[in-house]
Amino acid sequence: MSATKEFFETWLQENVGDLPAESEVSVAVLVQQFEQDADAAGYGHEVRQDEIGDIEEAIAEALKKARAGEAPQAAVAVEESDPTPVMEALEVDDPKSGP
Repeated sequence: MSATKEFFETWLQENVGDLPAESEVSVAVLVQQFEQDADAAGYGHEVRQDEIGDIEEAIAEALKKARAGEAPQAAVAVEESDPTPVMEALEVDDPKSGP
């Protein structure tokens, strides 16, 4: 994943993922905030558009998911990397250690 996409996903988690469902924040305000934050972080506008696509559409989709209670995409990836379910699945009775 490119650094620009990582920045965008992290930004979404921090700025959209925690919004309450009843939040009245608009997509336009979030787009403007992202553009400012990305510029400040050194991610150029053309690079963002090439790698992310339509930023307004991407933020609108993330906001829709956040209001529906879905986890942001990057958060899901972190949960999937949790080794606990794999470790539990590997815990099987060893027939050699029987009575």
